[in-house]
Amino acid sequence: MWLVSPPGWGAYWHSLAVIPGSGGDWVDVLDVGDGRLALCVGDAAGHDERAARFARRLREAMRRHLCAGATPDVVVSRAMVDVAAAGDLGEMYATAFLAVADARSPRVDYVNAGHPPVVHLPAGPATGGGGEPRALGPTGPILSDLFAGTAIWSTRSLTMAVGDCLLLYTDGISEARDEYGDQFGVLPLTTARAGTDSPDGLLHRLFALVAEHACGAVRDDRTIAILARQPAAVRSCPGGAAGARSSAG
Repeated sequence: MWLVSPPGWGAYWHSLAVIPGSGGDWVDVLDVGDGRLALCVGDAAGHDERAARFARRLREAMRRHLCAGATPDVVVSRAMVDVAAAGDLGEMYATAFLAVADARSPRVDYVNAGHPPVVHLPAGPATGGGGEPRALGPTGPILSDLFAGTAIWSTRSLTMAVGDCLLLYTDGISEARDEYGDQFGVLPLTTARAGTDSPDGLLHRLFALVAEHACGAVRDDRTIAILARQPAAVRSCPGGAAGARSSAG
């Protein structure tokens, strides 16, 4: 799926669950108004209905605080308080990466709550870009009731040029194993960008590479999402009007 709104930004994503409808992976894409687009990818531990329920609660809580205008670090902190207050978490935990882009500037604010490092892919030479991929590591711990009520997460920022992408993924991608037990890893994600790749094309090509590496086997939920800075003229939004979109395993 993909969504382009507000002008100059696009979000693209795809998920594959081990058990459809009961996975722990989630993607949330939200036009939060005032020219801002939020993209969140999360991964709750497990592949059952309990993991899916925990993921839904986190996604809904984070959405509420995003719509209230909170910064990414405050969003995850308040969401964890909300979810912990409902009780019955046991030892459940999740990781998440939340990015908020602003149509009025090239800046992206983000928080990484114990999630696998997101990759900032610079525009290819064909679009006048260059530079090396950059990993955006954790800015705080996992989402667990152990940290509820703390202000332990921090927001960081980066600048994205037109043609740049942020590549978000869950560990079902990087830890997919081949017949010899070797993981797919992160390196293919940092080197996969071709100068002529559209974000949507890159997304589907990476999924195909992972499937080939794993010989078609799916042992963990898989999610890839891309936040792309695009020319402001790109305005299409397949499947309906811009607003809120979400996907869960």
